[in-house]
Amino acid sequence: MTGPLPPEVSLSALGPRTRIGAGGQGTVYALTEDPRWVYKEYATRFVDDVDVTTLHRFVRLAADAGPDADALLGLAAWPTAIVRKEGVVRGFLMPRVPDRFRVRIQLPRGPDTVLAQVQYLLNSDDYLRDRGLHIDNRMRLELLRDTGEALTLLHRLGVCVGDLSPNNLLFSLDARPRCYFIDCDAMRLDGDSVLAQAETPEWHVPDADAEELATPATDAFKFGLLAVRLFAGDQQTRDPDGARRRLDRQLLTLAGRSLDPDPQRRPAPEQWLPALDRSIHRTPPTPPVEPVAPPTDPEPPHRNAARPDPVRRIIPKPRVVGPQPAGRGWGLLVGAMVAIAVLAGLISANSDSSGTTSRTTLPTGFRWTAPPPSYPELPMRNPDPLLPAGSSAGVPRYPDLPLPTYPLASRFPLVKVCLLADVTVGPGLNRTSARTKAAVLAVRSFLCALNNETPPLDDTDKTQTARAGTLTRKGPFRAATIIGIRTAASGNPQVNVVFAPIGAGSSADCWRSRLSLVRDGDGYDVGSLSAPVRASCP
Repeated sequence: MTGPLPPEVSLSALGPRTRIGAGGQGTVYALTEDPRWVYKEYATRFVDDVDVTTLHRFVRLAADAGPDADALLGLAAWPTAIVRKEGVVRGFLMPRVPDRFRVRIQLPRGPDTVLAQVQYLLNSDDYLRDRGLHIDNRMRLELLRDTGEALTLLHRLGVCVGDLSPNNLLFSLDARPRCYFIDCDAMRLDGDSVLAQAETPEWHVPDADAEELATPATDAFKFGLLAVRLFAGDQQTRDPDGARRRLDRQLLTLAGRSLDPDPQRRPAPEQWLPALDRSIHRTPPTPPVEPVAPPTDPEPPHRNAARPDPVRRIIPKPRVVGPQPAGRGWGLLVGAMVAIAVLAGLISANSDSSGTTSRTTLPTGFRWTAPPPSYPELPMRNPDPLLPAGSSAGVPRYPDLPLPTYPLASRFPLVKVCLLADVTVGPGLNRTSARTKAAVLAVRSFLCALNNETPPLDDTDKTQTARAGTLTRKGPFRAATIIGIRTAASGNPQVNVVFAPIGAGSSADCWRSRLSLVRDGDGYDVGSLSAPVRASCP
C-alpha cells in the first residue's frame, strides 16, 4: 500500500506485514510495502470497547488541522487511518517512529538500540554514564522546552495527553533535543477518549478520584513533575527542591506551582516557555566526558547502589462499593405510569396551569521497542473486566431549579418527558450486543429523570451535583444519542452521550457528557458524569 492514506482501509489492503511488538492493548506490525506506516491491531477483548466515533475524530484531526497538521505528525505517532476487517474496526495506521528517536544504549545484557524513552533520563549521573548517555543541563532545558511547546500545540487542537509519563514520551539528543509522543490513541480529544483513561504509577495527579483525568490541568501537573524529575535525576520525587541544583529560581517556582493540588493554580506549559528560553540562553553546553580506562590491577568487587526500575503502567483498582437495591431504573418507569394514572383521575379537580420552558440555547496505545530493554515486563494497560457489586443509591435534588412545564401535556409531564424522549445508538456501535442494550436502558432511565430534574447519580459529591444541575438546566431534552461505549478500569461501561434539547437543530445546540455506569441488579444505573460540553447535534 503506497500513496496518501484514505481515512479507512481494509485489513486485506495492507499487504504483507511483520510483527514488531506487542503490548497490553494489542500488537503492532510493520508494513512491508510501505515502511512509512505501522499497524496497531487491538486485542480481541478490546475491540468492542473502542469508541469508533472518537477514533474517527482522531483521524480527521490529522487531516483537518491545517497548518498544524504537519507539526502534529512531526511530534506524535498520531492515528492516520482506521483499519477494518469484515466491517469491524480492528485497529489503525500511524507513522513509524523516526530513527532519531531511537538510541544506542549499554544494557546489562550488552549494547542495544531501543526506543529513546524519557524514563532513561530520569536517573543519576552514574546511571547515565553507565548507559553511555550524555545529557547536560542545556539539553535538559531544550528537551523540556520542546515538550512544553508540543503540549501547547496539542492543547490548542483540543488534545490532552492524559497519561503523560516517561514511558509515552521519547527524546532525541541530536543537534537540538526534541520530544516525540507515543501512545496517542490513549489521549483525549475534546473530552472524549478512544479507550478508558488510566495513569502510570507515580505519575498520577494528587487526587484522581476528585480530579477529572486527561485535562489541560492534569497535563500541566505532569509537565511540572517531568521538569522536577528530569533535573533531579530521580524517577519518584515530587519535591521541587530536589532539582534546585540545576534549575534556576524562576523555573523552580513554576515547578512548585505546577504541582499544586488545586488545578486552577497550575501554570499552563505555554507559561514556562519564556523562562525556559532565558535559562537556555544562560546555560552553555557541556562537552561529553571521555571514559576513563580501567586500571590494570583488578579492584575488589563492590556492590553498586540499587537503581529504580522503570515506571510500569497499571490500572488503578476499582473503588469498592456497597450493595444497593436492584431495579431502580425500572422503578422510575413504573413510577411514571402510576403518576399518569393518578393525574388522569384528578383532571376534573385541577385547573390548567401555564408555564414556560427554560432552555439555554499519532506510535500508539501500546508500548514497543525493537527489541525491548531488559526490564520487567510491563503489565497490561487494562486488566480483564471485573464487575463490582452495585453501590448505594443517592438521588440528588435541586430545590432551587424551577420544574419546567410542557405546553402539550401540562397535566401529564411524565408522558411528555419520559415516554416521548428517544434514545438512539450512533453508527459504528453494535446495536445487538447485550452491553449496548443495557446502556440504552440506563440512558433512557437517566434521560427521564433528568427531564424531571431528579437525575439519579450514585456519586453525590458537590462536583457531580453541580454537573447534573448544569445538564438539567440545558433541557428539557427530546432525545439522547449514544455515540460511544467503552469499558472503564472498573469493568463497568462508560457511555458518551449527546443530549438534544427540545428545538435543537443541526448546529452546536446539543450537549455531550460521558456517563459512567454502575451495576444495578441485572442492569446499570448512572454513577457519575463528566462536565457537559456543547456539541453538534447528531
